[in-house]
Amino acid sequence: MAPRRFDSLPDLDTGDGRAPTLASWPREDLIRRTRLALSIATRAIGVLGRGGYRDEQAPQDSFGPDKPLAETAMLLYVVAAVAGQIGEEPRVNEVAALMAPHARSRRTAWAVALHPTICWQLAMPHILLRQLGLVDPGFDRLVALSAGSLARRGREVVPHRVLEVMWLEALWSGAPPGAEFDAAAANSVMNHPLDLLWGNREDAYARTHTFMYFTDFGYAPRPLPRPRSEILEESTALLARSLLLEDFDLAAEVLMSWPLTASPWPAAATFGFRVLAELEDKVGFLPAGNGVPEKFDRLQGSERTQYALAASYHTAYVMGMLCSLSLRPGNAPPHDLGGPLAPVEVVGELTSLMQPADTPWQHTFRGLQPVEQRALAPFLLDMALLSAVRKHDFAAAGNLLAMAARTGLANSSLCAQTAQLLQRLATCAEHATEAIAHHAQ
Repeated sequence: MAPRRFDSLPDLDTGDGRAPTLASWPREDLIRRTRLALSIATRAIGVLGRGGYRDEQAPQDSFGPDKPLAETAMLLYVVAAVAGQIGEEPRVNEVAALMAPHARSRRTAWAVALHPTICWQLAMPHILLRQLGLVDPGFDRLVALSAGSLARRGREVVPHRVLEVMWLEALWSGAPPGAEFDAAAANSVMNHPLDLLWGNREDAYARTHTFMYFTDFGYAPRPLPRPRSEILEESTALLARSLLLEDFDLAAEVLMSWPLTASPWPAAATFGFRVLAELEDKVGFLPAGNGVPEKFDRLQGSERTQYALAASYHTAYVMGMLCSLSLRPGNAPPHDLGGPLAPVEVVGELTSLMQPADTPWQHTFRGLQPVEQRALAPFLLDMALLSAVRKHDFAAAGNLLAMAARTGLANSSLCAQTAQLLQRLATCAEHATEAIAHHAQ
């Protein structure tokens, strides 16, 4: 089965127009970054494809081969849309052929046979390889038997995993997802505001993955369950949180929200892409939060190679997928930041509230032109609010909300959630005061 072509698919009906045209990010640079991810994939499959990675000192960082195989298959599936245009079709086919024996190994076959409730997830690499033209009728028969088991639905599944299974079933059958798919999206965090202040990492990943499965990684854009502007405005706040916490893996996944929904890149998303691109150029690949330089320096030979790939391949893949999505027609981020400009004094006030540090986002921000910094005022406000709340400095958060209201920047999801938080805290304080007074009587 040949991969489907993205450029033959319709755009989403957004109704909110397009942003003014800005010069796009250089296409050759996006191609270079996509090629880097494919190069890392070749090494990752060679090192991790058979047995995964085992860390005796930190068992929580260990994983089997299923994880890198599934993620490599996703990378190839995304890149396939542009591989012919950028001269990388031979490389995609090479990596696919390299991983096929591992994806359809005896170990995986036994797992598919033994565990029908997760057979679709186990078969993901096989299913995506089918989409790339690498078929295996024998493995197909095994997957069909497991998927048809009486026990196939005997497991509780959270909404974004429901979407994942339905997406894989649709690829398997060739039939487009139906009403149940839309209902699953309506029950997911795609249709409900994320806790931007205190939500955990798993919630954020659930949100980014709903976009991937719901749009078939951009191959099949669909009407979103709620207004796109609301969803993407929350994505901007989630991007701010990811950059503040230096979670570059999550930041890259959040940035996919714009090309996956065929949306124009706002100043904040363009800035986020620039932060990641500059960091990738500095390190040689987009680093992950779980990579420990001291441990890398202690290891030698094959152990060092294994650790480096295990710690970094996933984030490198996500960056490659983001760049590949950006190579599709109309999806490239702008090279420069544009949009409404806040007064210079507002930017100065916001930057003065943040402690200077040599973090990647601050390093990139200091290199911007003054007019670009002014376009980032709402993003800076998000950063300042997140910093204040995470330090439990609620007085500072209140002052920021007052400034936002005064300067016309208060119409955002993060401002609304911060205001609700302060209202809840005020109610707690009132309740405590009443309890003390009652006890004193």
